[in-house]
Amino acid sequence: MTQASYTKSTAIYPADRAWDREGKGSPHVGVLVGGPGARAQHVEYSIVFYLFQGAGGIAGIWWALTRPTSWVEWSAFITGYLLINFGVGVGYHRYFTHRSFETHRWMQVILATCGQMASMGSIINWVADPRRHHAFANVKGDPYGPKIDGYGRPQSGFKAWAMSHLGWLHDNTYSDWSIYAKGIADDPYLLFLHRTRYFWAVFSMVILPAAWAMIFGGPEHVIPTILIGGCLRCFLFSNSVAANNSLAHKWGYRLFDESSGATNNWFCAIISLGDGWHNAHHAGPRIASNKVKWWEFDFNGSTIHLMEALGLAWDVQKRPKLDAEKRTRHMRHLVPAVATTGGEYLVEPPTAGGTGSIMFGKDAPAETHVAPASETEAEKAKVD
Repeated sequence: MTQASYTKSTAIYPADRAWDREGKGSPHVGVLVGGPGARAQHVEYSIVFYLFQGAGGIAGIWWALTRPTSWVEWSAFITGYLLINFGVGVGYHRYFTHRSFETHRWMQVILATCGQMASMGSIINWVADPRRHHAFANVKGDPYGPKIDGYGRPQSGFKAWAMSHLGWLHDNTYSDWSIYAKGIADDPYLLFLHRTRYFWAVFSMVILPAAWAMIFGGPEHVIPTILIGGCLRCFLFSNSVAANNSLAHKWGYRLFDESSGATNNWFCAIISLGDGWHNAHHAGPRIASNKVKWWEFDFNGSTIHLMEALGLAWDVQKRPKLDAEKRTRHMRHLVPAVATTGGEYLVEPPTAGGTGSIMFGKDAPAETHVAPASETEAEKAKVD
């Protein structure tokens, strides 16, 4: 990388600019660095997380502490929280990322739309990043590992927590759709949501709460309902999801012997309605419910099982009953190293130095960990 190109670097963090200056390029196949894609990501997350959610959420806290509120504002908060949790916890995460179950096309549309209203950026980026995280947990390639940053550089202390929580959204790396968004980036409706993501953020945080206030309260409830039932609701929910990356990879207990370092964190499980049992999730990413102990609350998993009982979901992935000695990462459905269609990718276990990446198509029977056979073949696999 020349000095002239470095001056056009999109990096925000000094360490990232140093990486650009030294011309190191991509730290791993499937990890893109810099350019218009990184710049667009920085702008998008700055708008949705700091302007919409952050500023609006802080204003919502101020209003709640200094002015009287009513059931109108808080009913909008609770209802909206459950709505976007259904979209993200059940939809984005357990359906679109891991395909924990199958469902009707119209239900896919509902899940995706509710998730997009969480105002956490593009659904396609959202799905691609957790897939990469599961493939490279705590090794080079992990987008938000607590021990390394997006470039694979070691980190610790408060910086590690901050980067794994939300700081990673503003580094200069991002996930390659051609590898980590298979079966997602080519879906017409998901592409529509991606292109209209700012509208859905405004609809969720402003239009919907304002309509709720007018229907159940009156004009005097519009502003507090927008701030509390809109902005604060999305702000707290986004942090509950991020806490699974930061808190639930550091504090908690472990039932399964898997290498990601994930823990079961009761606080994260409560605020994310079940996703905080993160060790159980990493031990079996496709399993629909993270509940192992009888007292472990997993609202999202229970929702999927209720959908199954109602005929709205099928092929629900269930966790086999295992004794303590058998609680290993075999539930990831690992397969031996073999060449797949066209010889473009090698399927290999993630235990092989953490060199795998996660990918499976719409018709794949199980989640697999794969790595491009070479840089050249990775280029051939790119989506226009």
